[in-house]
This record gives sequence, C-alpha cells and structure tokens, in this order.
Amino acid sequence: MHDRNALRFVETAPLPPPLGVTEAEVARAFGGAPLDLDKLPDGVVSSNTLIDFSTALADVRGGLSLAMVFANRAATAAMGPGDDEDDWFAAYKTNLERLGFRSSQTAATFNRFKKHGLFVHKAIIPFLTIALGGAGVGPVMLALLQQMQEMDSDRPWITLLDREARRFASREMHFGAVSSGPVESSVRHVSARLAVESDETNVLFFRITAASAEFESATTTLTANNSLLAVLEEPLKQRLADDALAFIKEATLAPR
Repeated sequence: MHDRNALRFVETAPLPPPLGVTEAEVARAFGGAPLDLDKLPDGVVSSNTLIDFSTALADVRGGLSLAMVFANRAATAAMGPGDDEDDWFAAYKTNLERLGFRSSQTAATFNRFKKHGLFVHKAIIPFLTIALGGAGVGPVMLALLQQMQEMDSDRPWITLLDREARRFASREMHFGAVSSGPVESSVRHVSARLAVESDETNVLFFRITAASAEFESATTTLTANNSLLAVLEEPLKQRLADDALAFIKEATLAPR
C-alpha cells in the first residue's frame, strides 16, 4: 500500500510546466555531458539542495536526488498568491513524506553573525556544522563551502543553487548529508534562510553586512527505505523527463 500511494503521487501530482530542454541543450548550457543519474558523484546539487553523498550507497543516490527534485517542483506548483517561504517548505516536506520519507520534528534556530565582512558561504559554515551534527558529517559539502573562494562563481552547480534560492524575498539554501545502511537511507537536512536586500549576482558570494547579519535555520532528519527509492526511481525519471537533468548538477571541489 505504501508503495502504491507513493507511485500514485508521482503519477498525479501537479508540476510546473516542463522546461522543455533536451540532454544536448543541458550539455551546451552547462558544459560537458549531463550527469549519469545511475552513477552520481559524492557531491551534487538537486534543485535547491546541496547534497553530500560521501557516505551513501551508490544505488540510492539517483532515486533520492530525483525524489528531492520532484518534491521541490510539486511544492513550487502548489504555491499561490500570498504564499511564502514557510508555505513552500511545508509543502516540500509533505511531498517527501508522500513519497515515503519519514521525517523528524524540525528544530528551528535563530542565528546572528558576530563578524561582518564575510561571504555567506564562509559565514554559515560553523552554524551548518553544528546543525549537521559535527564536522564529521557532510565533509564533502563543508569542503565545497570552504573552497568557494577558489571557485568560479558561474559554475553550473553554484548557478543552480543560487537560482533556486531566490524563490521568495529571502534567500533560502538547503543542505543535506546522506548516510545509508543496508535497508534505509537518512538525510540530515538543513535549510538556512537569509534575509537579503541585494541585487548581488550570487547569494553564496554575498558579503555579510550589519544589515544582513541574521538568519534562521531548520534541521530535519528524513529517512527513506532503499527498496522504495529503487521502485520510485524509474517513474520519477519518466515524470520529470529531461527536466531532471536541468535540476541536478555535480558539485565539484576546486582543483588543487
């Protein structure tokens, strides 16, 4: 029954109009060949979420990434006039639950930056480390943020994360550290919402000032059955079609 309910949701949930891109167009727009969803690397951006797969089984990565894209797109389609970031996140979390994920109660915190002049990607590292549960969780993700000074701000994965963070007046970035066992996979999911009044090209390279030195974060643990993810992967591919390729990008470390 659980599988049938999730499959029915995949088949019937309203989605925004498709982007109408092809694999070739994705390759031209973002450089190189599109990702192989069956062989995802240790770091990807899936819609608005930077995901660390370094402790996840290879065969759950595609299904989990597609599920997060689908939950994101369905939440976006459900938004109406007057809806805000809280409405979107509630819909996103509900959509993941309808796909078979179990979620813990969300723990919300309010944080204030003590130092100004830092870029967002650098400033959130200590808060994100605590929210994830320590420096040993999400090492690839934390290394990506640490290295961003050495990266091109126009990299495809940075561009995607920034574009997806700009849905509402505030900027909301999502981070997920995935761990897998033989039966289940868990995502330590953190959203970081920063109120920014700026036309900066890229939120991750926005410099913290006295006027934008506070943010809210929310931490949730999402758990999915590996067998269910495997069942859903192909229907999710078919429903998202080529759009999936436009919403999943490899997040790569800077060359040494």
